[in-house]
Order: sequence, then C-alpha cells, then structure tokens
Amino acid sequence: MIIGVGSVERGAGTTCVCLAFANFLCNKLGMKTAYIELNTTNQIRSLSKKNVTNSFCYFGIHMYPSTKVTSLNEILNRDFDCFILDMGVLTSYTAMEFSKCHKQFLVCDFSPWKKHLSLSKLKDLFQNSSINRENIMLLKTFENKSTGLLDLKKNTQAFPLLTNPFHLSVTEFSDLTQLLLKDTIH
Repeated sequence: MIIGVGSVERGAGTTCVCLAFANFLCNKLGMKTAYIELNTTNQIRSLSKKNVTNSFCYFGIHMYPSTKVTSLNEILNRDFDCFILDMGVLTSYTAMEFSKCHKQFLVCDFSPWKKHLSLSKLKDLFQNSSINRENIMLLKTFENKSTGLLDLKKNTQAFPLLTNPFHLSVTEFSDLTQLLLKDTIH
C-alpha cells in the first residue's frame, strides 16, 4: 500500500501526520513500513544518530530522507508492506506521484489566520493539477468545526494535534485506524 500525504502550504503538519501514520502501521499493526521524504525540507535526517545520506531505521521504520522523484521507483520496488510518501507542499512535479498513491491525504491548516489562504491554495491545486478530488481525504489541523470545503465534506476529517507522533494515545490509535483502514478511498 502506498500512502501519499501532501499539503498546500508549509507548516501544515504533513511530516507529523506521516510519522504518526508510519509509527501506527509499523509499531501497532506490525507492517514493514518505509517513510519516504519526497520533499526538500530535509527534516527527517535529524532523527538519525549518524550523518546518513541514503536511509536509516528509527523506531522500526525505514526512513529515506531527501528522496528525489527519480529515485522513488527503486525504493517502491523494495520489500515493504507499506510506503508513506511525505510530499510536503505539493507541486506540479510531485502532484503526479501523489495522484498514483492508493490513499491520498491533504493536510490543511485551518487556524483562523490561515483558513482563507488554505482554501484559496486548495482551489488552485485542484484547478491546476491532475489530482482527483474524489480520491482525497482532507485532514484539517487546528480546526474542529465542519466547513464548506470545495465539495469535499464527505472526505474531510479533523486531525488531532499530536505532540509526538511516536507516542500515540489510545484515542489517537483509534483515529488512525479509522483513517488508514477505511475502504472509502480507492
């Protein structure tokens, strides 16, 4: 299974969501999981105790920092049960790979000061890319109320604010079970 997670702006929580997904799949469900950082933030490298360039293991999860799209197929052909693609901010370059994922999640920050910008960027993304709205689950961070979101109401869910994606509560495990194991997407 390939799970793609992206956003329309920096700082929405994409990496935190990806790490929570990877932790849940690997350490709760026992799936051999690869986390692939398919963005330019290079944040994951800081989890390694050594200065690695290709990959390392963290909490049982195989981490691939700063991966280029051109290297993606090589990793996807390795023996893993699940791949988490951290797309960061989706671009025309990564949108095509995102649209190929079995499950697709868009993380959006709906705090009062970013909500308008997030909605505007979502509209732009859907108008200017090959991404199919029907296949996406929109994860709203920092907002609990339902809002009119580009006809995505049925595929929209509030996502809990996680202080540490490697230390999940029972409630957070339940939320992740519902998100990752429901059959409504693809």
